[in-house]
Amino acid sequence: MRPLYPRPVYSRSLLATTIALALSSAVIAQEVAPDTANETDYIEEITVTAQMREQSVMDVPVTMDVIGSEFLERTNIMELDELSRILPNVQIQEQAVSLPSFNIRGVTDDVSSVSATPRISVYQDGFDISKKTVASVALYDIARVEVLKGPQPTLFGVAAANGAVSIHSNLPTFEQQGKVQVGYNSEEGQEVEFMYNQPINDNHSFRIAGLYREMDGIVENNACSADSYYGNANMYNHLGEEVPCNSEDLQGVSVQALRATWLASYEKLEVIARAAMEYNDQPGIAFKSGSIAPNGGDTSPFTDAEFSLGSELGIERTLQAYDLTVNYDFNQMLSLHADAYYKDVEVSEGFDADGSALRIQDAYFDNDATLKGASMRLVYDSGDKLAAFVGASITQDDSILPYYVMVDPFVRGTFDAVRAQLEATSNIPLNQNIATDASLEDIEALRTMLVSQLFNEDGSPISNPALPPILIQGPFTFEAELDIASYVAEVSYYVTDDINVTAGVRYIDETRYTRNTFTTADGAFTFDAERDFDDTLPRFAVSYDVNNNWNLYANYAKGRRSPVVDANAGGVNVTKPEIVDSYDLGIKYQSANFLFSGAIFTYEYSDYQQSFTDAETLQSITVTVGDSTMSGIEGMATYNYSETLTLTASLGFLDAEFADNTADGSEFQYSGNKFRLAPEVSGAININKVFNMDSFDIDVNWLTSFQSEVFFESSNYPGLSQDTYSLTDVSVKLLQENSKFAYEFYVNNLFDKEFLIDAGNTGGGLGIPTFVRGMPRIAGVRVYYEF
Repeated sequence: MRPLYPRPVYSRSLLATTIALALSSAVIAQEVAPDTANETDYIEEITVTAQMREQSVMDVPVTMDVIGSEFLERTNIMELDELSRILPNVQIQEQAVSLPSFNIRGVTDDVSSVSATPRISVYQDGFDISKKTVASVALYDIARVEVLKGPQPTLFGVAAANGAVSIHSNLPTFEQQGKVQVGYNSEEGQEVEFMYNQPINDNHSFRIAGLYREMDGIVENNACSADSYYGNANMYNHLGEEVPCNSEDLQGVSVQALRATWLASYEKLEVIARAAMEYNDQPGIAFKSGSIAPNGGDTSPFTDAEFSLGSELGIERTLQAYDLTVNYDFNQMLSLHADAYYKDVEVSEGFDADGSALRIQDAYFDNDATLKGASMRLVYDSGDKLAAFVGASITQDDSILPYYVMVDPFVRGTFDAVRAQLEATSNIPLNQNIATDASLEDIEALRTMLVSQLFNEDGSPISNPALPPILIQGPFTFEAELDIASYVAEVSYYVTDDINVTAGVRYIDETRYTRNTFTTADGAFTFDAERDFDDTLPRFAVSYDVNNNWNLYANYAKGRRSPVVDANAGGVNVTKPEIVDSYDLGIKYQSANFLFSGAIFTYEYSDYQQSFTDAETLQSITVTVGDSTMSGIEGMATYNYSETLTLTASLGFLDAEFADNTADGSEFQYSGNKFRLAPEVSGAININKVFNMDSFDIDVNWLTSFQSEVFFESSNYPGLSQDTYSLTDVSVKLLQENSKFAYEFYVNNLFDKEFLIDAGNTGGGLGIPTFVRGMPRIAGVRVYYEF
């Protein structure tokens, strides 16, 4: 029998460090790790497929971080947002599976419009899952995650205007193996993860893996209690129907995922087929009001809340995915890659937009979408000087998203009237999308006056029996059909033994159709529009192998975010495409036990697109706001002091601000503001130490991450930010030689730090922002079994 977590030749795959750290550490690395391999070597060569062929990461002239399976398992990373704890200048915000936000180097991708294209590509096993309702996937049985910084026009297509996250699950092997992991935590969380791999014969193998996780909400919902504002009175759903009072706790976890993979491998032919399903029945997001307290409570986001909407609060998502990949080697130098995929996602979500028991605004939406596509790529690799590929792809995205808004007409009418009067007399905008120089104290005083008008002298909410208790607005139905064809070619050539030049280009031809239907008291009104666009996006890179350990590279790429076509009563609005010119200067180093890469970068944006949500219809509105620039430095290093001690450190510096003027030269109201979710400084340190005690190994893992202040809105609206904070996770794993079992105790957020993962939201557009808390301290145990 073999142990569950053997420690063979070490394969650490976190790459990058700042250039300063790289230069200072390189001397130490060279002293302890000569070029020649010996029994003290702990780091294997890392192979990636970022350039559409297998390469050493040292040979890829792109700034990229690679997180391998060993690190994922050791730190028990199961969700995408946990990756950003260790990656410099990367923020992934997963409030829930419905609308995650990806931020690479200061530019976020959080638009909810079905007709908009993301800035950041998310790929799983080579297939595009960038669509918001699809991109949040559970991480289980993963081989590695590649994070590429900057535009990737030739490598990841139209959505990679600012970077790409590429997830690679494990393929079947020709060895019978399996494992099971079960766990329980202090928030009554339960988890089961398993994998079973079975060879069928010399050419065929099958692998199945799954994950089950459930955890109660961490924010207690006091609605329906005897002390709540409305007691146990019936609530109303998005159809206006009375339903029994319900008060489920919010901000929890729910995932049931299963993936089956079949591999057929012959001398020249490889076929991979996958089928996957992920189901989430997740407690809703706790958008707690910072202005309206629960009855007898307070407005802190870290205490109990009181939400309306009842049983419709929450998120239900069903995601099905099927894909097929065929690789054929004509000879040792020429190969053909072809693939196709189909994905179907259905999401429904109800959320309390104002974050309180009062029905100022509640919302409910369904989002059904199908995604399908195919690609073909011909790859040539001489194995010496020349490598190249040409390819073509087609993708189609059909989406429909009906929105419902539910309000108490008397409460909402009073709210709107009082707010308008207060804003007019104070000249202070309460809408978070409007930048203001007003102090937070003045803004909060204004909100206090606004909220006071929503309650009677005895503290009960205002009401008017002459008006209906519920008014349904909508549905506001947003539909989009996106058809994209693209053609790509790229060539890499060693002009000398040490200098490699890469040049590539992608041509995009897209049709974007949108249809918006607004249902009002006077009937339903539909507006639609269709537009065609095309563009050409280049990439150019030069790399220089200083010696067997060092590599320098420079990279230029042009990124593009597609125009947004919006049709409404005012006509058809088409934004300009957002263009980014990206420049990277990087360095990489690898020796037997030290590994790093680092980069200095700058971006130049033209016609930057900014999105906000209309407070009345919840429609995502995108506008062009002008030009911007950003720059920074980032990196991460891994040092294996010995087989039992590994240190990993990351650090990122970012200067991401809006330009002073718009494209036409007029003053921009966000002038000098920080981009949202873009901390100036972020970093982490990870220590992994194994203590050998007779036949036992005690594996201790410590991870501390930190980040400076982040703003949650591009307006940098006062009060909507998270100050500098750090988080620490620690785990202790017990392994016995020749045992199939292992045992772990862990604590996440060891020091129980209170922090926000979002602020503002739809409530902020109304003038009363809501706040979403991060996870508290959670302790748990896990048992592992491998066979």
